[in-house]
Amino acid sequence: MSAFGDSTGSATRAGDARRIGSDERRDRRGQTTLDFAIGTSLFLLTLVFVVAFVPGMLEPFAGGAQSETPAVNRVADGLTQGTLGNASAPYVLDETCTVELFTAGVPAQCRYDGATLSDRVGVLQRTPVNVTIRGDLDGSGTDSILCWDTSVPGGQLAERGESGCGPLLTGGSNPAGSGGKTVSARRVALLDGEDVTVEVVMW
Repeated sequence: MSAFGDSTGSATRAGDARRIGSDERRDRRGQTTLDFAIGTSLFLLTLVFVVAFVPGMLEPFAGGAQSETPAVNRVADGLTQGTLGNASAPYVLDETCTVELFTAGVPAQCRYDGATLSDRVGVLQRTPVNVTIRGDLDGSGTDSILCWDTSVPGGQLAERGESGCGPLLTGGSNPAGSGGKTVSARRVALLDGEDVTVEVVMW
């Protein structure tokens, strides 16, 4: 056998060895189909999360019903801490001012004015608002809309539907026309010696 043949065979064997070694290293450090599938799945899950949840997290700052949150809290605080009573005794509501808030009268001693409920609570006419006073006077565990019983001298609180029930302590726009997108604030107060809930709804 010639030296030329031996050298050619040796070169071929060396080339094969290098190729095999290179293939082995590539198999050890290369990207597999499973790696690619996992990476793609994680990317798609992250993209779906961002698209689905980020707009909802930003919605309070992007307008809509949630933009009324500061206003509804301001109205609820104003009514219970001064408008319907005395700022020195917050959450204690004056009976006369509370009843007249929902009727046509504006007593001189009350801290509000205007022909409509929106004017009296200090919101723009184009902003729908509803104010309702609820309570559980009979201890049934259910808050009902309250009214002012005018059949009793001086009047007294009563639940809607009772005999002698006078003006309902609710007024403003009807939340049923809001499409369900409302913002509400509730404050517990004392009226006529009873615990009541003043609920303000805006949309």
